[in-house]
Amino acid sequence: MKKIAFYLILLFLISSCTHRIVRTGYLINKSDYKNCDIIIKKFMTITDSLQKVGEIKLGESGFAVACSEALALEILKNEGCTLNANIVNIVDETRPDLWSSCYRCSAEFYKFKVSTMKPQNNEYYKSGEVDKRVSKDRTRNTIVGIGAAALGFVFGFYMFR
Repeated sequence: MKKIAFYLILLFLISSCTHRIVRTGYLINKSDYKNCDIIIKKFMTITDSLQKVGEIKLGESGFAVACSEALALEILKNEGCTLNANIVNIVDETRPDLWSSCYRCSAEFYKFKVSTMKPQNNEYYKSGEVDKRVSKDRTRNTIVGIGAAALGFVFGFYMFR
């Protein structure tokens, strides 16, 4: 029993509490992060006026607890600003579900080839809208967790009585 407890504690210590980040086409450190005004789009059609400067995939790291959509968008903004990108285009996303409590996505960073162009903001990623979706995800995950614990208790009670 001590071995099992030791391995569980070791697993918790080596697992991250946030998203697993996989970068493609660039390398930066979190210490390089800077803030800017960047536009986040979803499934945007790419035109010739844009130049791709990198890609990122935000996944889960196992026992992640700080991996909501709001935190993912913050990572995307910081990465995009550090790359001097104008637009973050989310090309794939998976909302928290029964199997994972993390928001997962893949995104591409784009720069305008002509510096006078301006992107239009997307209402979908306004702070209030993101907060509503994060709250809904947390409520659903809490209900599923309570249901799973109750089911486990009932199953364990009948199995070991």
